[in-house]
Amino acid sequence: MESGFLFRITPIDDALTPQLSRVLERYTQLESRKRLPALWQLTDWLDRVPKADPEVLKKRRKREGVLGILLWAVSMFLLVPSVMESKAMAGPLVLSIFGFLLSCAAMKSTQRTLMAGLNLVMSAILCLGALLAFDSLKALLAPGALCLAVGIWALAGKRMHRKESGFDRGARELVRRRGTVENPENVRVEFTEAGMILSDGNDEDAQCFEYPEFFFVCETDALLVPVCGQRALVLQKKDLEAGSVEQLRAFLQEQVSYEQLETA
Repeated sequence: MESGFLFRITPIDDALTPQLSRVLERYTQLESRKRLPALWQLTDWLDRVPKADPEVLKKRRKREGVLGILLWAVSMFLLVPSVMESKAMAGPLVLSIFGFLLSCAAMKSTQRTLMAGLNLVMSAILCLGALLAFDSLKALLAPGALCLAVGIWALAGKRMHRKESGFDRGARELVRRRGTVENPENVRVEFTEAGMILSDGNDEDAQCFEYPEFFFVCETDALLVPVCGQRALVLQKKDLEAGSVEQLRAFLQEQVSYEQLETA
């Protein structure tokens, strides 16, 4: 190779943080596999059954959500009268509670917001009815409290699902540090036969990282992230000035462990 693959350094858009987060997650997994091979062999053995096609899983979850809604409606229709006559309708009461919990389990993945809304509305109806006619309808407080608890749980779970992960925070920190680099326009990163050369425009201060030192190189839709020891260098494909991404990928695949991640 007569010349290397040269990158310049430019600011990283915050929109690329999720891609960088996936890289950090993959690095952590690979590092864990290296330290705990026996545990990961067991995990891989448990996961050996092929996973269903994503489109099939999507349709299956949609069916589960619809069935969950129908089961919830039937369970509530049966729960109210069985609670009012709990001694005479002990069997239907148990079945209605079981059906209610089963419906919530079916809806929690794809219809969590709807599940929260249905249960909170039903809770308000039952509790309000019990308070307005407490002597005759006080038994409705129990299913009302159950619906309230499930509704709050569904909302809380949705917020937790959106909670930022440790990988997201680590990615944001890497992007922040990238913004603190002095004179980034002078920084150049070049991949040559000898290794990855990092310089700030002064050849005397250039650092060379040989390929045997690399843990791996990870490619996403927009990023190229070489990891050498505990150091990760975030490069953007669009900043490649000399050579092509395809040529660089083929070159690095011969030198280091190389992975391409789907981040869409």
